[in-house]
Amino acid sequence: MKKILFIAVLFVVSETSFSQAKTESENLKSPEKTETKATISQRIFSPLNIANVYTFIGNGNWSDINNWDSNGIPPGPTNPGSEIRIHSTISGAKCILDVPYTVDAGTNPTKLIIYPGNNLVVIDLTVY
Repeated sequence: MKKILFIAVLFVVSETSFSQAKTESENLKSPEKTETKATISQRIFSPLNIANVYTFIGNGNWSDINNWDSNGIPPGPTNPGSEIRIHSTISGAKCILDVPYTVDAGTNPTKLIIYPGNNLVVIDLTVY
């Protein structure tokens, strides 16, 4: 039995590279069109929608990176199914929401969990 080696090669080509070049007379006959080319750096690749857990472990402002575990401050909005936990081991700890923050609703919303002995202080609340 022969073994066949399969090699896949990916070529990145701009959208217009396979089109034929128009002559000057063709350009004069056709209406002017604006052409856009996207390069790799300009393309937007959607991130994987992986649920993350963000844990507030300090005491003080939400916006202080030192008050959060290694996952950092939760981005707004978070990925579906993510959790924001207010879980400090400091007695009477307060998480003060000192910046505007929006949690998107949907089929798999972000959960907000406040552990016993912890407080979430919301200065300005808007509910949609």
